[in-house]
Amino acid sequence: MEKFSYSFFARIIYRYGNIIATFFLSIHFISSIYFISEKWYFVFPAAINGLIIYILNRYFIKTYRLFPFVIEADNEKMICDDFFMSKKKIVIHYKNIDELRGGIFSGFPTRPIYLHDKSQNVTVGFYSHVGDFQKLLTKILRNVPDKLYNELLSKIKTDRGKIKRG
Repeated sequence: MEKFSYSFFARIIYRYGNIIATFFLSIHFISSIYFISEKWYFVFPAAINGLIIYILNRYFIKTYRLFPFVIEADNEKMICDDFFMSKKKIVIHYKNIDELRGGIFSGFPTRPIYLHDKSQNVTVGFYSHVGDFQKLLTKILRNVPDKLYNELLSKIKTDRGKIKRG
């Protein structure tokens, strides 16, 4: 079993980054609401800040639910552990993976990759900042069912063609 985990700095950002950002945005949001009584156009900064706070926290809640901070993998399965404020441990066998999306499979390498296990109906995600990302991705691609592998390979080739022509 090989262990893949995020660096200390990445863990801090992915776990607590929204708290700091929400704090500063909330100060601006509250001051904008206060100044609405002075000038009507402070409605716009208040609305924008409220929307940003909502989107930011929705994104982080998704991260808390789907992203393990420690992944152990061998040639048969992955063990996903250390979810935020949860003791759940998910074991995913490669043969049961029916979908891989996001990241390089969507044409955006900096976005997270999501994999879906059809037997448990569970989705797990990971960012490219996980230690030895290329090694983990190679291990997953090497062991997923051939049909899924071929679909992903053709999709990557198609996306590269679009990028070169565009």
